[in-house]
Amino acid sequence: MAKKQDELCQYILVVKKEHPANIDLVSFLLCFISWIFFLYYSYVYNRFSSALFWAAWLIPLVLAWTIRAKRKFNRYLTYKHPLFVAGILWLFVPGMRWIALLFILFILFDHQSRQPLEIGISDEKIVINTFFRKRYGWSVFSNVVLKDGLLTLDFKNNKVLQREVVIRDINEAEFNDFCREQVG
Repeated sequence: MAKKQDELCQYILVVKKEHPANIDLVSFLLCFISWIFFLYYSYVYNRFSSALFWAAWLIPLVLAWTIRAKRKFNRYLTYKHPLFVAGILWLFVPGMRWIALLFILFILFDHQSRQPLEIGISDEKIVINTFFRKRYGWSVFSNVVLKDGLLTLDFKNNKVLQREVVIRDINEAEFNDFCREQVG
């Protein structure tokens, strides 16, 4: 969505996000590998009657529920529930409790990666709204152009960032004139 605003940024551009299939695959693999580890841990320490062994079976149940729900109801459903269950179970493994924090962090990164990527453009700077917000002053750019729905940020250090803008309700000539004034 490209909006002209008077408050913080003169323009806010929403750019196209990639399909989150890779994130889903990594989430599934993290849960599956955790489940295998919990079963292996129970086998090595002969703790088949332990709470960890029986609770570990929650992981494939929640994974199956998530996969079914994604296919039938909402293809945008995330794997945060299986990741949360696996993260909680890591708290029961002595010496490995810190892995639960990694799972919580992965849930946060997963959530952020699915949010629309917004680029705010003001007369002072360009802000890219990622998990760790990136702010660039106009002095680092040699050119900023929006043409045919493609935003190009050309840095002075020969780095180029190009992204497709999702909603094209912006006057490209006006936007490019604004950016030319800021760069020049």
